[in-house]
Amino acid sequence: MLERLHIAAQKGEGMAQDDRLQLTSDLRVALQEFYFRYAECLDGGRLEQWPEFFLDAGVYRLTTRRSLRLGPDDDIMSLRTKSALRDRLVAIQQSEDYEPHTQRHFVSNFRVQASGADELRVQANVQVLRTYPGRETEVLCSGQYADRVAVAGGRFNFREKCCVLDSDVAPRDLVYPV
Repeated sequence: MLERLHIAAQKGEGMAQDDRLQLTSDLRVALQEFYFRYAECLDGGRLEQWPEFFLDAGVYRLTTRRSLRLGPDDDIMSLRTKSALRDRLVAIQQSEDYEPHTQRHFVSNFRVQASGADELRVQANVQVLRTYPGRETEVLCSGQYADRVAVAGGRFNFREKCCVLDSDVAPRDLVYPV
């Protein structure tokens, strides 16, 4: 589906006159599928695939609503390249605090806030549940994605993924990507 959109864009079909991506239902469905694959990757424990959702110069930010107003220096986490994302994965794998668990990302209320020739600004709600063996499921965090998604070569990639937590107090044991 996204490949058809890419071919149409190359031919100039389906493009708005001001060269912005046309927000068709196919594009919206493909974008939601991209987000669902992202959540599935994290929920399935395939962390080695996580950096592939980003451009080489992709940015991953984890912050709170309060910190977002104060600026990027107050982010909980800020990774500015795909190699920094990979370094984060190595740190997670070497962590001694790991306790086996499952997690579930629930992503909803997708909104394309703006579009350009090769970028979409996307907002979506997110909630992450976590379950340890023998314990009740708990809410790890909730918040909102405020993302810049690159559209090129028939695929989506995060140019910037900004996870804004609802609470001003981040979970003390937030280790995995949101």
